[in-house]
Amino acid sequence: VSEECPVSCDTCPADCEADGATSHGCCLPDYNLYITEEGSVFYNTSEAIGGFQFIVDGATLNGSSAASGGDAGAESFSMSTNPENGMVLGFSLTGATIGPACGTLVELDIDGTPTGLTDHVISNASGTPFPFDIYTEGTSGCTNDAACNYNAEATEDDGSCEYAEENYDCEGNCVVDIDCDGVCGGSAVVDECGICGGDG
Repeated sequence: VSEECPVSCDTCPADCEADGATSHGCCLPDYNLYITEEGSVFYNTSEAIGGFQFIVDGATLNGSSAASGGDAGAESFSMSTNPENGMVLGFSLTGATIGPACGTLVELDIDGTPTGLTDHVISNASGTPFPFDIYTEGTSGCTNDAACNYNAEATEDDGSCEYAEENYDCEGNCVVDIDCDGVCGGSAVVDECGICGGDG
């Protein structure tokens, strides 16, 4: 659990190990953002945030005031949204900062289900950007590229890999020599008497 609850949090208010990294902002790795299906933007940072901006993908912001609440609201950040391009902007007019902390950065009023955040810039009070990442959940599947059902997008192997039968490819085609008996990879040969598999 200590790996799931970075140094920016004294304790985890959620069971990160049981519920996963996206169950609460404090379960995320340090310097990460994540948007839930409901529009909550989770965050975790070991440095104070002075401002943020990002684009919401896959969902529509409801108007120019679709961002509120969260720790940004608690620190009286000035927030605005642009439903035309999905941009969310937040900063403090008084020099206030957020954190170091973890939890919910902001709540968004959206239509649709967001697919992620892009073009993000998270900065300190001086405007210097942090190396923030957008957290994405792992994709389960077959991760062995030698398997017939290899999934190049999978990040977690789920044990589903399927392999071709010996001497065949994944489409069932024989990839070695076929013997005189018509067996793929077989050892039968025509003897001196012209008999396949004969002993003469």
